[in-house]
Amino acid sequence: MTYSRPVTTLDEYGPLLRAAFATLHGGHPDEPSEAQSKQPGESLEEFLARTRRETLERLLARMESVAPPAELSDVHGLLVRVLRSAAEADAALAEQMRAYGCGDFQGSIAHSERVQSLVAESARLDRELILALQRLEEGRRGCLEALGLDNLVPPSP
Repeated sequence: MTYSRPVTTLDEYGPLLRAAFATLHGGHPDEPSEAQSKQPGESLEEFLARTRRETLERLLARMESVAPPAELSDVHGLLVRVLRSAAEADAALAEQMRAYGCGDFQGSIAHSERVQSLVAESARLDRELILALQRLEEGRRGCLEALGLDNLVPPSP
């Protein structure tokens, strides 16, 4: 992966990591969202799918354009993979819904199986990400607090 701008400190990297982590785990609790509105003729489902896709694409572009602090390279790589997987799952779900809406039930089933596979892979990657963050904290106490993730990542057992 080629980075256009290195990030060298936890303070610089923390907001980006929090934004990506929060998006994958339920929204942006402490960061403002961009004002977005439905386009003319756009259904609520289409609006939600579009805005989530755009959010994931922006985050992926930002994550792929920076180099994390050295101690976060594994976490960064996993986070990028989870974001990509989430975007793929969303696209597959949209294809499933399109096929179903067109009466292509065999196509809908095929897309449904793809969604299931992608969601399972996303969950596996997310578990790896949480474990990597917990290992990071074990090796460097206070790191999650410095990143602003201390309340978002469960402590290791």
